[in-house]
Amino acid sequence: MTKNENIDSTHSVDVLIIGGGSAGLRAAIEAHDAGANVLIISKSKRGNPHTVLARGGINAALGTMDPEDNWMIHAADTLKEGEFLADYERVEILCKSAPDAINELVNWGARFHREKEDGKLTQRFFGAHTYRRTVFYEDWTGDEIVRVLMNQVDQRRIKIMDDIYITQLLIKSDRDEEEEEEPSSKEISGAIGTDLKKRKIVLFECKSIILATGGYTRIYSTSSSRIFENYGEGIFLAYQSGVELVDMEMVQFHPTGMVWPEKASGTLATEAIRGEGGILLNSSNERFMKNYYPERMELGPRDVVARAIYNEILKGRGTEHGGVWLDVTHLSKEKILDRLPTMYEQFKSIDGIDISKEKMEVGPTAHYSMGGIVVDTKCRTKINGLFAAGEAISQIHGANRLGGNSLLDTMVFGKIAGSEAARLAKEITDDISLKVNSLPSSLSLNENTPKEFKDEIFMVKEPLVFRNKIQDLMEQYVGIIRDNARLQKGLKQLLELNEAFYSEDNILREFQIEDDKYDIENIILTLEVKSSLIVCETIVRSALMRQESRGAHFRSDFPNADNEKWMQNIYCRKNDESEMVLFTGSVKVIEGPLKDLLKSHLKPKHQREFE
Repeated sequence: MTKNENIDSTHSVDVLIIGGGSAGLRAAIEAHDAGANVLIISKSKRGNPHTVLARGGINAALGTMDPEDNWMIHAADTLKEGEFLADYERVEILCKSAPDAINELVNWGARFHREKEDGKLTQRFFGAHTYRRTVFYEDWTGDEIVRVLMNQVDQRRIKIMDDIYITQLLIKSDRDEEEEEEPSSKEISGAIGTDLKKRKIVLFECKSIILATGGYTRIYSTSSSRIFENYGEGIFLAYQSGVELVDMEMVQFHPTGMVWPEKASGTLATEAIRGEGGILLNSSNERFMKNYYPERMELGPRDVVARAIYNEILKGRGTEHGGVWLDVTHLSKEKILDRLPTMYEQFKSIDGIDISKEKMEVGPTAHYSMGGIVVDTKCRTKINGLFAAGEAISQIHGANRLGGNSLLDTMVFGKIAGSEAARLAKEITDDISLKVNSLPSSLSLNENTPKEFKDEIFMVKEPLVFRNKIQDLMEQYVGIIRDNARLQKGLKQLLELNEAFYSEDNILREFQIEDDKYDIENIILTLEVKSSLIVCETIVRSALMRQESRGAHFRSDFPNADNEKWMQNIYCRKNDESEMVLFTGSVKVIEGPLKDLLKSHLKPKHQREFE
C-alpha cells in the first residue's frame, strides 16, 4: 500500500467506478461478471442518484405498439433530433442495443407498464419520435431501473461507498512531461478523495476507473437537477487530467419544469405528461404550439418547444409566475393516476393543485448535458485505464437529446464501459500499489500549493456566494437564447469570478478537515465551484465559437444552421500552460444503411449532404 501521513485509508481494486447512478451500476455489474474486483464510490447516498429523477421512460424499437418501428428509424430520429452533430456509429450502437437492454431489465424484474389485453410492454409517444417506443413504469422509470440495478449489485455483493467526493485522478506517465505525449503514454493509477462521513482523505488504487458522474446542468439557477448534484465534477476531473471535452455548448433545456412555488423552481414536469396527451396553453388559453410546430405540436423537439415557451413568456403571454400552462384536465383521473401518479402527487403536495382539475404552471429548466468527455465507441479516453459512461460523455445525442434516450444511453454504454474496464484490468499483472507513484508530496491542505490548487482539498470564504453568482450568470447570459454581446459579458464576469475565487485573500489556509466542528459543506461547495468555473468557461467559449444555431444552441445573431461551416464538433482541452484551447473536428460522415434511410426519412429543411 502507498503510504502518506495524511491519508486515512487506502482501498485497492481492479475497477473503480465513480458514480452510483444507472451508468455506474450497470458498469459495475458487467465488470464484476467479467471477473473484476469492483468498487463503486458515490457522492450521493446509496440508491439515491440523479437517475431516480428520470421519469418518462426508456426507448427501444420493440414494435409492440407500432410494428413498423425498427432500430434504424430510432437511429434516424436520434440523429435528426441532434441536428447531425452526433457520431452515427455511437447512435447505431445505442439503437441496435436498445431491445436487449430492455429485455435484460425485464429479466431482472423491471415492472414496466403492460397492455391489459395481451400483456405486451406498453410504449408511449415522446417528443420527436416517429413511432411509440418509450417503455415506462408509471412516471418514475428511473427509480425503477435503479431499484432493479441495485438488486443485481447486492446479489453480486459489489461494494458501494457513498459520501465520497473525488478531488483528483492519479495519472502515471512513462514519458517526460515536457514531451508531446501519445495517448498511450499516460495511464490511470488511482484517485484521491474525501470521505464526507469520516472527514478524512482517502486513497483508491486501481487498474482502471470509470467516470459515471453525470452532467453539468446544476450550473444554472433553474435546473431539474437537485442542488447537490451535476456540477460537472467528473468532466472537470477528466479535463484536469488532460482529456478533451466536446460539444460543451450543447445544454438541453427541458420545456416543462415547475415555476411555482419558488422553492420548487426547475423541478421536472416529465415529458410523459405531454406524451399522454397534455397540451400547452398561454395566458390567453391559446394552444400556442400550433404557431411553432404544427406537425407535432407539444410533441415537437425539446429545443423547439422550450424556445416556444420562452418566446410566449417574453411576448407577455406568460402566466403570473413567469411560465405557461400545461393542461391534462381533459384526461380521465383514472388515466392520470395510472400513467402519471408521481406527477399527480408532486403537484398536489408542492403546489396544492389537483392536475385532473387544474392546469400546471411550467417553464423551461436546464435538464441535460449533451457535451462532455471525449471517448471512443468502447468508452475509452486518451488515458489508458480511464473510461467514462452516461451523461458525462458526449457525441451520442448531438445538439439535442431525444426524450427517453438518456436512460438507454446509461444502460448501453455503462455495460460497454464495464466490460472494457474489466478486460483492461485483467491484462495488467503488476501489483496495483506499484502503479501509484505520483501522489502529491503533501496532502496537508493548502500548503505551498500552486494557484489552481489542483492536487488538493481546499476551502474559500463564502463558497455559496460564488456558486450562486455562477448560476445566475449562466442563467442570464448563457441560457436558451444567446448572442455575442451577452456571451462576452458572461465570459468577462466568469473570469472575474475565477480570479476572485483563487485570490490569496479568499483562500482559507488554516483549517482541519478532521475537526469535529468543521463544516464539511463548505469544502463541498468549494469543490463544486471549482468544477463549475471550468465547465462554464468551456460552455461560454464554445458557444461564442459556434456562430450558428443548432439544436439546443440558439444564437439570435446567427439564427440559422450553417452546415457548410459548422458541421463540426467543438473540442476543449488544457494545454501545458493550463490554458483552455478550443479547436474543431468534422462530424463523421454517415455511411451504411442509415445513409439511404435518412435521405427518405427527413424533410428538406433537415436534409444534409451525406456524400
